[in-house]
Amino acid sequence: MISNSGKTKIKVFLILVILLIILGFIFAMQRIDDNDIVVEGNKKYSKEEMMHYIFTSDWDKNPYVLYVKTKRGKTKQIPFVDKYDVSITGFNNVTITVYEKKIIGYVNYMGNNMYFDKDGTVVESSTEIIDGIPKVTGLEFENIILEEKLPVEDERVFALILDTTQALLKYEVSVDKIYISKDREVTLYMDQIDVLLGDGQDMDDKVRTVSDMMPNLSGLKGVLDIKEYSEQKNGYTFKKDAGD
Repeated sequence: MISNSGKTKIKVFLILVILLIILGFIFAMQRIDDNDIVVEGNKKYSKEEMMHYIFTSDWDKNPYVLYVKTKRGKTKQIPFVDKYDVSITGFNNVTITVYEKKIIGYVNYMGNNMYFDKDGTVVESSTEIIDGIPKVTGLEFENIILEEKLPVEDERVFALILDTTQALLKYEVSVDKIYISKDREVTLYMDQIDVLLGDGQDMDDKVRTVSDMMPNLSGLKGVLDIKEYSEQKNGYTFKKDAGD
């Protein structure tokens, strides 16, 4: 015979089991609505594109499944994204924080664009061209391996590229490509004008000068030399192409 206290304990246990099953069912049936998802830190991809990469199955839209997967490192591999974090901000709300790879330029190798960071490490290989990331030419190498540094002779060139791209971004100067010579002198190719910047000295000032001068050079074709300020000419040299 089971005593009354024993029967009570069994009833309580069964009730708890039933409640857990109900709660588990509720949690399992939960799905995040697109309007309840906040994506932040994303520049390369739109919110819709990030959601397309992350939510590849119906289970991924369960906030708790998504959270646990992320915390256990079971995240999706997304081009140009280093990682992303998921935070549950409400009963059915999540915030996805995106950490994009820090890219300063790319080189073309065997038909692919090899994107590299400030240390020269190749972080992505793609046929895609990203707006705002300049193509870098003039570097010499025999082979390129993903997630390894570009095999250049002088690694100081990466600091030079970083200084140049940061200045271009700061002064909102758009270029088609950056050429680095063997002597580590920089030339910018933009529209129909080639800009000779020289070495890395005073790069910020030089790019600011380019930004200030471009409105006056609109529509022209030629070479702008701002490697050194000319006291005699009271400025820098612009040589128009023949026929312009």
